[in-house]
Amino acid sequence: MKTLSRLQAAGYQVQLEGEEIVCRWQGSGKPDAAQVRPLIEELRIHKDEALEALRSVHDLPKALADWPEEWQEAYIERAAIMEYEGGLRRQEAEQRGEELVREQYRQIGGRT
Repeated sequence: MKTLSRLQAAGYQVQLEGEEIVCRWQGSGKPDAAQVRPLIEELRIHKDEALEALRSVHDLPKALADWPEEWQEAYIERAAIMEYEGGLRRQEAEQRGEELVREQYRQIGGRT
């Protein structure tokens, strides 16, 4: 998304915190409000598209087999706990386990 790139080029770090888009000034001095205000407004208007773009940058691959090994292990552990200790059906436990691990991965920005 061009708006995200333009904000980053203007000196902002743009990232997800939960479902919120957070822009932090990283440049020296003060940001140029006249330059940034229209970009922030455009980001508000196209928030869903921006959220999707930010999620895709810091998300695990679709296929579990393509995940890094430590994230696969975290998924297996969470799904097993939810199935055996939480009493969920296997399919629901696996789905929830995947959602939890993906969210954790996004929150740390894909760092391992």
